[in-house]
Amino acid sequence: MSYIPAVILLMIIYMASLVGFITPHQQAWYLFYTPFFILLNAILLGIYHKNWNKTTLQYILWSATIGFLVELLAVQTGFTYGDYQFGDTLGFSLLGVPLIMAVYWLVLAYSTACLSAKLPVNNSALKIGTGALLMAGLTGLIQQVATPLDFWSLQGNGSFFRLIGIVFLVGLGLQYLFIRLKVNSKNPIALYVYGGLALFFTGLISFL
Repeated sequence: MSYIPAVILLMIIYMASLVGFITPHQQAWYLFYTPFFILLNAILLGIYHKNWNKTTLQYILWSATIGFLVELLAVQTGFTYGDYQFGDTLGFSLLGVPLIMAVYWLVLAYSTACLSAKLPVNNSALKIGTGALLMAGLTGLIQQVATPLDFWSLQGNGSFFRLIGIVFLVGLGLQYLFIRLKVNSKNPIALYVYGGLALFFTGLISFL
């Protein structure tokens, strides 16, 4: 199956959303569809994933569950990131955490694991560390615009670095799990999903 149509679709949505997010009279409409855009990324990654099996399903379940629990702990206790709460943009919430955050963690962990697997070295530790850094890096970009877009609010001494640090540490575990379960990493659109998100949020930082 050719992945070109999926890449074109993603690029169109990224560009249209960038314009919509920075245009005041269109912003509310695009913000409303943010959870669906995250879900679309997950669906496309699933369509182009090769060799679906039991371990793939295990990874999906573990990544989504761990990601949701990390967010739940942060919201309910303030222990991990600081004073942390979600806005309305990300949709329906359970115990203060939007359900789409489980999907976001899955997309983030899976796409970065696929990218780090491409490193031309036979060193699992390096791949795990690279994947976790990519996860933390994208989260850092999103944090720059999270409050004005009503994704979430984060306050407290060193909260930004605590957020990045926790994502990196949890990312290490999820990257290790990807390798441990021997999930197939040959997904042709993983680069475009992660790269598109990184460019999209970099653009938002420049204009908002």
